[in-house]
Amino acid sequence: MPGEGYRTLLDCRRRSRALRARSFTFDQIAYILALDHDVSPLRLYRYAHGRTAGDIVAAHNDLDPAGTASLREARLYDYEAWPATGRRVPARTVVILSRIYQTTARSLLTDEIYARYNAAHRDLLDRADHRHLDPHQQLTPPPPSTSGDAIPPACPAPASAIRDEGLPAWSLAPTPGGHDSIERQPVLAKVQHPSPAHCTELLRALRAEETDMKRRELLFELALLLGGTPALGLLRHLTPPERERLAAAAQQRTPIDSRTIDLLERLTARLWETDESTGPQQVLPVAEAKRALINDLLHQTTLTPTLRDRLLRLYWNLSLMTGWSRFDLTDYAGATHQYNEGLAAAHELNDPARIAHLHGLLAYTALHQKRPSIALDHAFAAEGWAKESGNRLQQAATYIQVARAVSKVKHEEGALRLLDRAADLAGSERGDSDLQHLFWLTPECVPTYGIRCFIELQRPDRAISEAKQRLATMDSKATREQGLLYLEYATALIQKREIPAAAAMIGEATQIVIGHSSARLVNSIRQARARLHPWEDNRHVRALDERLRALSITA
Repeated sequence: MPGEGYRTLLDCRRRSRALRARSFTFDQIAYILALDHDVSPLRLYRYAHGRTAGDIVAAHNDLDPAGTASLREARLYDYEAWPATGRRVPARTVVILSRIYQTTARSLLTDEIYARYNAAHRDLLDRADHRHLDPHQQLTPPPPSTSGDAIPPACPAPASAIRDEGLPAWSLAPTPGGHDSIERQPVLAKVQHPSPAHCTELLRALRAEETDMKRRELLFELALLLGGTPALGLLRHLTPPERERLAAAAQQRTPIDSRTIDLLERLTARLWETDESTGPQQVLPVAEAKRALINDLLHQTTLTPTLRDRLLRLYWNLSLMTGWSRFDLTDYAGATHQYNEGLAAAHELNDPARIAHLHGLLAYTALHQKRPSIALDHAFAAEGWAKESGNRLQQAATYIQVARAVSKVKHEEGALRLLDRAADLAGSERGDSDLQHLFWLTPECVPTYGIRCFIELQRPDRAISEAKQRLATMDSKATREQGLLYLEYATALIQKREIPAAAAMIGEATQIVIGHSSARLVNSIRQARARLHPWEDNRHVRALDERLRALSITA
């Protein structure tokens, strides 16, 4: 590194340490350094971390899922100098660097560079958000509002910025009469509207996303409605007529019909796909905003009984999704709240299968909260409702949850008989299109969900056998499930004192967290590593610790 450049790095490192001592985030430090250094965001974030190009190259090559160790210092300097000189950084490399710098991929790119990526690469960049790794970030989702809370006004601040972009200020204004004037049922929740900072971020993204002013205006309106910038990836997959239909439905300019609900259901299905591939950080704000939209439609529009039931089922699905996302972020109290709201919707539908499913998830959440009595209460309630439903698939899903609770709390062998029963029921016909929440349930996957039961019952050989079989057949898109399975496999290996193999299996799980925002997965890695405490001096465990430090996964 040239002398002047190294002196600049040392100065930035000193300032960064002082600011970190005052709890500044790396995003804030990069912003401050930008006041004195006219360099690219990629270099600013390296300065903010006080790391040399060699440090970053080594960290990148450790995290590169391709395992090619392809980045070199000269190439990193090229990326940092683009577009003045050098070359544009590949989207996949930006995602890995955002992990190292504990920020979003979007923060590492200027508008000019971001606009040069195609739609698929922008989707990848938009989803990469690793700010949760920075302990000074405050990214915990806001607590769910109660029914008596007023909805805050929607983004009043940046109207001038909107005018600068050619977007109408009315698209940020509350609807006539205000949301607060609408009487709501206690079961249903309200949306947390984007802050002024989020609105500015959305405007910046739209400038790179869409050049046509009219289409940009519509995209802004819809993205704001559906949770801000994270919704752009979802809206890219809609045709212009579908965007018009969605906007008309949200503004209640046209009656709600079957085609509109088809569109809303399709967007929800795509959200589930996003959750599995990248995690809850991008899904939760969109799902919560969309759930509030469905709430408005249920209370403000005239619907036939058939359409109302479809919307209520969609509301239930989104309550399931928001609860699951919060659970995956280890916000167990928030997950419980969302599941209970979904329960109320299921009771209104008089749908025992949906009631059973959420009682099962409430049992699973209570286990993570170390509340065994509540877990058993929900598990047995789920079993009763599942039997009343008469749906064999729902009964299979419920037996899995009951088995988990019984093995964890009571350590009873009866849990294994429940798993066998679940496997038999999971082979039932899938004739009920309303039970799409059970898309994951097949006879082959039931033993996967029982691996934890085998571990709790001290049957590591059976757990390892099932884990091997499932890993050999698992869909490569099920990244979070794969990571959790690696960790259960590692736990069984630790029970057998096979320490090198266990450390290697935990290392496999760490690869998943590079592109996935599941805090539960990171927490599970910490728990698995804690079980290796008696073998801390083992060279395989020490190598694992080095990798965990590179990923900022510490105890």
